[in-house]
Amino acid sequence: FAVEETVDTDLCAGNTYTTNTLVEANPPNGDACQATDEYTVTPEAACATIVEITCTDSEGNDCEDTPEPETPEDCLEPFTYCYIVTNVGSTCMDITSFVRDRNGGTADLIPLLNGVIEICPDDDPIEVCEEPELTDLCAGETYETSVILEANPPNG
Repeated sequence: FAVEETVDTDLCAGNTYTTNTLVEANPPNGDACQATDEYTVTPEAACATIVEITCTDSEGNDCEDTPEPETPEDCLEPFTYCYIVTNVGSTCMDITSFVRDRNGGTADLIPLLNGVIEICPDDDPIEVCEEPELTDLCAGETYETSVILEANPPNG
């Protein structure tokens, strides 16, 4: 005879699931006995997206390679920040939140997606760019940019 149990799981979480079973039997004409078994499964996380951040100056150079200003008039340089979203998992994902933080200033990047919120494993990466931002190269500041992207499978 068989016993079946269904457990709801979140395959995107990358959890390990272990089931232990204990069976006890008391036959009418014999000694009691028992058996145990354990089954462990760790499904590969099916949900994974990555975001790459690029920054270029007005000449198309990586921001870190922008030459030092030669005169005070050259201090302000427009930097363009772009974000490339790639689905590296095995299921389509709906982007629910896409927020950029630069030195404590945040911006919602969802509007830059122009209505494209679903990204599937076989899709080309989605690239969105912010408007160029004037950066004072003479100020001696460090600019830190990070992104938090949240996405769920289409059915939750």
